[in-house]
Parts: sequence; structure tokens; C-alpha cells
Amino acid sequence: MCFSRRHDEKARAAGRILWLLVPLLLAQCGEAPETYIDQLKSLQESKRVKAANRLIRFDADEVVPLLIDEAQSGYIRVRFEVIGLLGRFKDPRGIPTLIGALDDKSPNVAARAALGLAQLRAVEALPRLLHYARDPSEVTRQYVLAALGPCHSYEREPALSDSALTVVLMGLRSPKVKWRIAALQSLREFGYKNGVEGVIRMTRDPSAEVRHVAVQALGQIGSQQHVGDEGPDPIHPISERELDNVLEALLASLDESEVQSVRTKAVRALGVVGNARVRKTLEELVRVGGEEDRKEAMRALGKLR
Repeated sequence: MCFSRRHDEKARAAGRILWLLVPLLLAQCGEAPETYIDQLKSLQESKRVKAANRLIRFDADEVVPLLIDEAQSGYIRVRFEVIGLLGRFKDPRGIPTLIGALDDKSPNVAARAALGLAQLRAVEALPRLLHYARDPSEVTRQYVLAALGPCHSYEREPALSDSALTVVLMGLRSPKVKWRIAALQSLREFGYKNGVEGVIRMTRDPSAEVRHVAVQALGQIGSQQHVGDEGPDPIHPISERELDNVLEALLASLDESEVQSVRTKAVRALGVVGNARVRKTLEELVRVGGEEDRKEAMRALGKLR
């Protein structure tokens, strides 16, 4: 027994020593950040992705200054990876570079810059994001619209935040599916302020993907749940009339002609809202609905009880 215990202790001690030696071993193998920065120039996407994933493991102080320098690279593929990494590091030192990259000649790089600014919730980027909110590139405008919500702040920039909200509400009517969804994502960050009727309208959108996210949003609006752990604003209170409209839209989304994924979201939303007025509809679904509808309706009824 004593021998076994001593053996385990020696094994643990050896493991700790090995763990302490790992950084030294890596350094001896030449795995410095500069090595992977150089690999970002590779023509092979898999090699660039692998290098980026290695770089994110380093300390920000070692890598972020190098990334800021490389953001001026003449290679689009390098700028794309570098801008993405600056967003992933979430280091405030990268914000000016990300703001500058919104003007990149590559729409994909500009889009990634907007994503990074959203990840950093960079309020100082709001003026430039508003400038690009009507960008002709589909991918750039998508990510700019999605960034307006995370980057707004009524405490720091109330006027600009109002401007951003106006753009987001207009974005709910955009001609592109991805733009409408991005606008709705941003609207969540505003607590769906002034957007109830717009979201209800989206439940009748020609795109099933849009209807899916709109129905999910109505569940949040009707239940008054907070946007999220990092969201700056709670859901804005709604009137009794607006709640009635939300419930009517969710019940309409249970129509047999609707796709299953949307109907499932509608039932779940009704359960989250927790309004007793929908009990009869849910009980009817349990009796005559399809297998998926019955299962979700039973869960929703359980929440109502």
C-alpha cells in the first residue's frame, strides 16, 4: 500500500515537472509567434487556419503587436487571418486596426473587422460602423448590421446609439435575408426597443430562416427575458396590446403549412411566454399534432403549470 502511494506521488511530481518544462520545450523547438505569423502567408487555407489556431494560444502581449503590424500586409489572405485573430484576442489595442480594416478593399476582410469589433463591443467604432451600414457588399453590410447592436452604448454615445437603432429597424426590411437576420441580431442588443411590430412582421417573411429567428425573438419579447449575459439592455417592456399581438403571431406560426422547425420554435416560445390563454391550443396539439408538435406542446404545458 505504501509503495503504491509513493509511486503515485512520484508520478504526480514528474507530471508537474513536465508541465513546467512545456514552455521551455516549445521555445527550444522554435515555436515562436513569428513562426506562425509567417505561415499565415501560405496558399493553403488549412495551413493558415492551423497557424491562426496556434497563435491564439500565445499571450496577447506576444502576438497582438505582431498582428497589428501584419494588418498592413499586401496579401488579402494574411489580412483576413490577422483581423480575425484580433477579434478573437479581444484586446482593446486592436480596436483602431479593426476600425481601419472596415475600409479594406476586400469585403471579406472588412466583414471580419466588423465581426471583431462586435466581439470587442467597441463603442468607439460606432461612427465608422454607421458609415458602412449601407455598404454595397452583401457580406460587409451583413456583419456591420450585426455589429451595431453590440457596439452601441446609451451611456457613452446616446445620440449615435439612437442612430444605430434607426438603421437596425430599417434593416429588418432589407431585401437580403442575411441583412434582415443580422438586423434582428442587433435588435436583441437594444432589448428589441421599438421593434415589436417589425419582428411580428418577420414571422410572415418569405424566408423560413427569417421566420425561425423571428419566432424565437417573439418568445424573448413576450417573456421579457434578458437579452443575454453580456447584453447591455434588458428587454423593453411591452403593452398588453403588444403582448396580444405577439401571442397571435406565435399561434399563427403553428399553421400546418408552416415548416416544422418554425412550428417547434413557436411552441417553445409559447411555453416561455407562459400565458395561460394559449393552453387550449397547446392541448389541441397534444391530441392531434404530429409527433414533434405533441412532444413540444407537452413540454410547454408543463411550463404553464
